Amino acid sequence: MEQRSSVRQRILPLLVVIGFLIAGVIGGLAGASLAGERGAGTSTVSIAVTAPAESHPQPVAEVQATTVAGQVYQRYGKAVVDVIAQTSNGFFDRQGAGSGVVIDRQGLIVTAAHVVAGTSTVEIRFVTGERVSAQVLGTDEANDIALLRVDRLPEGVPVAVLGDSDRVQVGDVVVAIGSPFGLSGTVTQGIVSAVNRSWNPPGDRLRTGMIQTDAPINPGNSGGPLFDAQGQVIGITTMIESPIRGNVGIGFAVPSNTVKRVLPQLEQGAQLEPAWLGISGTDLDAQRARRLGLSVDRGVIVLRVVPGSPAARAGLRPAQMSGLDITQLGDVIVAIDGQPVAGMQDLAARIGAHQPGDTVELTVLRDGRQQTVRVTLGRWPQQQG
Repeated sequence: MEQRSSVRQRILPLLVVIGFLIAGVIGGLAGASLAGERGAGTSTVSIAVTAPAESHPQPVAEVQATTVAGQVYQRYGKAVVDVIAQTSNGFFDRQGAGSGVVIDRQGLIVTAAHVVAGTSTVEIRFVTGERVSAQVLGTDEANDIALLRVDRLPEGVPVAVLGDSDRVQVGDVVVAIGSPFGLSGTVTQGIVSAVNRSWNPPGDRLRTGMIQTDAPINPGNSGGPLFDAQGQVIGITTMIESPIRGNVGIGFAVPSNTVKRVLPQLEQGAQLEPAWLGISGTDLDAQRARRLGLSVDRGVIVLRVVPGSPAARAGLRPAQMSGLDITQLGDVIVAIDGQPVAGMQDLAARIGAHQPGDTVELTVLRDGRQQTVRVTLGRWPQQQG
């Protein structure tokens, strides 16, 4: 294969710093940080909220609900709890709150990792107003999931069922229950706007495999359940995209199958962290491959290697750039652990399946020949002490 030493090709790079997301501003699932085009004034919003005075729905005489949201609420509304987290620096105490959902009769509760991150004490408030202390069993910062446990459940609290998120389809009706702005037991309804969504909060890791919904989600919904029309939990709400720190119809949830995958580790006390490779890159497609004279047409063109990163220590080579032009290719990642890489999102998800300290084998196209580069993944810079 012939490689041109100077290739003038105009591209708009999709910058990505590989690692796995699957915590940052709010946590999520991935192995890369991706910069893309964004609307003016758009911002990422964590959906935990500073805990206000207690606010509970007023009890009313309950009749059989005739709507999807009403039926889901009547069946599982009492399984949704407020998660009250308190932090202290020795001088000041700060209290914040999110939501959670009971998933086991033994007192297991799922919430978002960012709700309980760095907390000294955690309490659970049930819909009855009863408050009990909770233990944080394990956290998964990459996927923004935490598992809590209380010693007992109040009488009448149901257990929500984790459904099969792989069966979720665009257009499915969904119901979110949580405590937006501290308003406990708030129910909203919408549809699934997208599945397997990749999304990149500004300055944070790329999140992959997310469920996107237009069901109104606001600060305080973090960690609460996203139910399907049958009342099964198909996601745990984790973040919103909004310029106004409120709902604009774009919310994200971690799929229930992701939760089920990590639950056994969290129950054993695991503290899972996102892994980091440390590159920026853009997808290689057939059109670019022809222009660059490459023998492969899928993979990731390495545009930048972060100094001191695992990729830098492994000797990965970035392309030489002039503005937005590639003047000379460096490495093109075509496979990881022997499996072909389709592009940046694929690479991010594959890195995200690992933990810091794991070693992966990258197959790269370098100077017209395929080579294997072994990389020991690191911790994300914000996780380093």
